[in-house]
Amino acid sequence: MKFFKVSLFFALLVAACLPAVAQANQLRLDIPFNFIVKGKTLPAGHYTVKQLGSIDNSVWAIEGAHDSAMFLTDPVESPKTAHNPSVIFLKAGDQYSLLQIWGGGHSGREVLRSNVKQTMVAEGNSKYVEIGAE
Repeated sequence: MKFFKVSLFFALLVAACLPAVAQANQLRLDIPFNFIVKGKTLPAGHYTVKQLGSIDNSVWAIEGAHDSAMFLTDPVESPKTAHNPSVIFLKAGDQYSLLQIWGGGHSGREVLRSNVKQTMVAEGNSKYVEIGAE
């Protein structure tokens, strides 16, 4: 009977904590410009960026009312600067490309890309734009 009570307690504890864990890997954003994710252009609007169920946290998705994209990421660290929950875009000319996702703190995720960043930086006049989570 004692084993059953302890098991029930832990099952309820896990069930209560799961929504908090899911929220930690999800950001709601209002992005005011069209942007590119892995070669796909998404329109300005409200989006949710979330981690998908991968073991190494590498698979993410960005979902809006009309469009979505899945992409792979690598971990990125910012040892000296803590980030608020946000996403960072690279702006080159009139194009924005999703670069990083920060859930808060010193650890984030960087979007894997082939030559997007190199091409956009080579065009000149590039800068970083950070959009905070709602």
